[in-house]
Amino acid sequence: MSQHWDEYWQQGHLTSFGESFTGNYSGILETIWHQDFKHLPDNFKVLDLATGNGALPLLLNQFFKDASKKGTVVGVDLAQINTDLSKLDLSEQVEVSLVSHVDCANLPYEDNSFDQVISQYGLEYSDLTHSIPEALRVLRPGRQLSLVAHHSRSMIINRNRRILALINQQATYEVFVTMGKLIEQMGSLTNGEDLQRIKQDAHCERLRGELNQSISLLAQTDEEALKDSELLTYVASLFQQGLFWPIEKKRQYLDFARTQIDTLRERLGELVQASIDELALSAMLANLIELGASLSSVKQIEDDNSQVLGWKIVINKLSRGNGH
Repeated sequence: MSQHWDEYWQQGHLTSFGESFTGNYSGILETIWHQDFKHLPDNFKVLDLATGNGALPLLLNQFFKDASKKGTVVGVDLAQINTDLSKLDLSEQVEVSLVSHVDCANLPYEDNSFDQVISQYGLEYSDLTHSIPEALRVLRPGRQLSLVAHHSRSMIINRNRRILALINQQATYEVFVTMGKLIEQMGSLTNGEDLQRIKQDAHCERLRGELNQSISLLAQTDEEALKDSELLTYVASLFQQGLFWPIEKKRQYLDFARTQIDTLRERLGELVQASIDELALSAMLANLIELGASLSSVKQIEDDNSQVLGWKIVINKLSRGNGH
């Protein structure tokens, strides 16, 4: 996984898709996971793969807050995890540990170690031909691998696919080119006289018109995706709050904004590519018997408005003597 995921989790996100879906998210998925958690044995051990910033381990910890059942949950991720557990009000019933830089395709745990292996919008970023066998290897016989995965037609993916399409537009490239030219043409601005100067500068006015035209074109293409991309925030920061910044600071901010959009493009590209359609799902589940496992259930997760949120996939590891 690239460095941009380290930076993403450092921003404090709990999901791999940022702010593209809120509202019913926590309620719907909490209900789904609570159904899994209530079947855990006492003194359980759970492994959460591609944990991000630990959303599922924290949910599991709180689920048993007022219960007599105890256990441990380990969340692992290839990226650097940014959650400081010492600052959280955690239940003593469930011990939580988060481990960074762990590859789901090469887990540092012994065979048959965990009562349940879980993952939410994460495992599909890995090579499933390696990560699913690894998950089953560390899972105890008779127990379950339970996944919530991105659906290729979910509202989450559809919305982020639109953002990706927008920032790939030529007009987005033109916005940054024109901002760079405008910074240089405006020169140093320190007072109202300088503002009058640039308003009377025909070259500045032409560049400002080109910038507005590129932004208008993007808004006509997909106004909602434009807002979600935060491109408008970068433009406003530079030419409103940052109007009187020194030229060098403006250049640095422009470089920062360009890097942020490039990083968003890379991250959303991986998000869309990781999403699973029916064909990919079939391929993913095709060799379960050879792995000593069987499919328990697979279904689409939908919200109250029947919009698809993802897949819920449950795989059973067969008991010894039942499969191999």
